[in-house]
Amino acid sequence: MVAASNGVEVSNGVKASSFEYKGWRFDSVSGPILSTCERGTLTDKLSATAASKGLPSIVPPLPEAIFGHSYLTMTHEASGRTFSFDAAGAIACWMRESAHKGSGGVRVTTASLPSWKKVADEQDLAMGASDYDWTFSTDYSGTTGAESPLSPTTEVEGAPAQWGVHTGSGLDMALLRRRDIPILHFVDLTLYEDDLGDNGESVVRLRMRVMPSCFLLLLRHALRVDGVHIRQHDTRVFHKFGSPHVLRDRRLGEARLAPLRKPVLLDEPAAATAAPWATTTPHRLACEQQQASLRSASVPNEQQAAEKLATLPPKSESVEELLL
Repeated sequence: MVAASNGVEVSNGVKASSFEYKGWRFDSVSGPILSTCERGTLTDKLSATAASKGLPSIVPPLPEAIFGHSYLTMTHEASGRTFSFDAAGAIACWMRESAHKGSGGVRVTTASLPSWKKVADEQDLAMGASDYDWTFSTDYSGTTGAESPLSPTTEVEGAPAQWGVHTGSGLDMALLRRRDIPILHFVDLTLYEDDLGDNGESVVRLRMRVMPSCFLLLLRHALRVDGVHIRQHDTRVFHKFGSPHVLRDRRLGEARLAPLRKPVLLDEPAAATAAPWATTTPHRLACEQQQASLRSASVPNEQQAAEKLATLPPKSESVEELLL
């Protein structure tokens, strides 16, 4: 049986979607960026949660854009097992890591750093925050447990999920690479993002697709510090309908980037004097292509970064399974 309710607006740009297929229910909400008041409420909740777990209760500056209304919950109806993903969980995970590791020694040297650092330092002084991970890196993999009310801020109750080491062949990549299989339902949510003071990008994004024989979820934290390094922490949750378990593949990859270079501005008079060959159409095109290549080496987009990391050994990788 297939039942779907897609893109129903419930209030102020918040859209809810529900899809049922082969004993699973996929509920998602997509909403706007949190307002200042909503950010304050989230900060209070994070502070209280941190204090209850013995962590520093002072919340460091949060990412610029937090999509706190957005979440996805996948429910296996026969067992009541749920798999939930939301911005509050991702940020709480970042806070825990930040409390232990701080900035992790990440340094940037771009021209915009002084102005960004001034703002960050002022925030630190105002809030009493110590060294923190300003890249907002997280290894958040969602929350698994028994069924609970649908809410991005409700903790999942019940016994914790017992993920075990998977000894099989892992995700069925041959099946997932096929382009002739229709996609019955698709979810694409951004949980939070920040441009690191114009020094790069840190984004947590979730994508999920349901196909006739399986579903696949990709939760990725993608970090790029321009001219310094890239890092992607991927969590893939995969299930073949009818099988007794769900697979979870977690992979961390990172690599250094080429240092930033000042681009040649071909439209400036000085460029024609310094490189007159570049002003003719064929050579100009070649020069622009070279600059694009240099930029992708220092400031790659998410897809370019993923392709680069796919050619390198992962820093860590694990495949787990959970019996339903």
